[in-house]
Amino acid sequence: MDHRSLRRRVFDLLERDVPGDRLADVIHFGLIAVVVVSVVIAVLGTVPSLGLRDGIAFGAIEHACLAVFVVEYLMRLWVAPEHPLRRGMPAWKASVAYAFTPFAVIDLLAIVPLAGSLFGSYELHGLLVLRLMRFLKLARYSSGFNALFLAIRRERYALFSCLLILASGVLTAATLMYLVERDMQPDQFGSIPAAMWWAITTLTTVGYGDVVPVTALGRVIGGITMVSGLVMLALPIAIIATSFSQVIAQHNFVVTLSMVSRLAPFTDLDPKALGALMPVLHSRSFDRGHLVVRKGEKTGHLYVVLEGYVEVEHPDGVERLGPGGVFGVAPGAGMEHLTVRAASKAKVLVIEENELHTLMARHPVVVARLSGMVFPKTGA
Repeated sequence: MDHRSLRRRVFDLLERDVPGDRLADVIHFGLIAVVVVSVVIAVLGTVPSLGLRDGIAFGAIEHACLAVFVVEYLMRLWVAPEHPLRRGMPAWKASVAYAFTPFAVIDLLAIVPLAGSLFGSYELHGLLVLRLMRFLKLARYSSGFNALFLAIRRERYALFSCLLILASGVLTAATLMYLVERDMQPDQFGSIPAAMWWAITTLTTVGYGDVVPVTALGRVIGGITMVSGLVMLALPIAIIATSFSQVIAQHNFVVTLSMVSRLAPFTDLDPKALGALMPVLHSRSFDRGHLVVRKGEKTGHLYVVLEGYVEVEHPDGVERLGPGGVFGVAPGAGMEHLTVRAASKAKVLVIEENELHTLMARHPVVVARLSGMVFPKTGA
């Protein structure tokens, strides 16, 4: 196996993008176990009664976990040129580009305690905060973290508006309390910035009780502020919860760029077009025999089989499609004549009709390629 093939194989193992790769599954769950063990011993090491912090076994496990993290980090730097968005870059440039990604920064912080213990004056258990940041490494392997990120990203403008509303509420409440309570409590409400601490704790319904109004009017303002805080906090919570549930419904599993770039319709796509394609791809999982598309259903979606097989029943017969197979219709048409059923456990990528129109306007080459491969041709 040459250098490039070996690097590609290591990339596949680390990213776990090849369906049915047992070794990749072992590495995937092994890394999760190492992260969990590392975080658990870091937490237990702070319990004086257990006496773990100075034990030989504790240090051995800690150093073993760190060694795994170091190897993983170096391997990910080495295989960075195999990432679809970095293919074509010089190897060193791809590695540098990867090093500044959020996941790479988390990986680097996870191994900083080792550098501190070997080359500095810090004790290994002294860098507790950085050690506990290893828990963030689980975001790489968790579909829940990805769904939450997508939910927040989708509603970022609405959440920013909620933040502005909350900030205005804090400023208004602090100003009113400053005007009412400043003479009675100059230490707590002698200035608007000082009163903002009370406003923040009251609006967020925490209410520590260290600062409270003593005048009748101040208590009225405080009551209104508490009730207003419930409304202000309910808005972003409702927005995130609704968006999160929608993302979970639309994304049954995590889709990576590497997975998509392996499929025939998307191979050799320009990295920019491939990056624009990812947000519009929804993922669906179907058990064998379940309907993917019901006959008579009016939809203009395009579907791409990621894993497994589906059977497309149409007036001219039945066609079996595997990974990379495209079925559906061109935008604006219907699929009333099709019945699509999972012939095995299948994973399917979906581009919805409204997003297909947007994709056509921004990246017509992608839609043209999909339309050229769609089955059956009578629906194109």
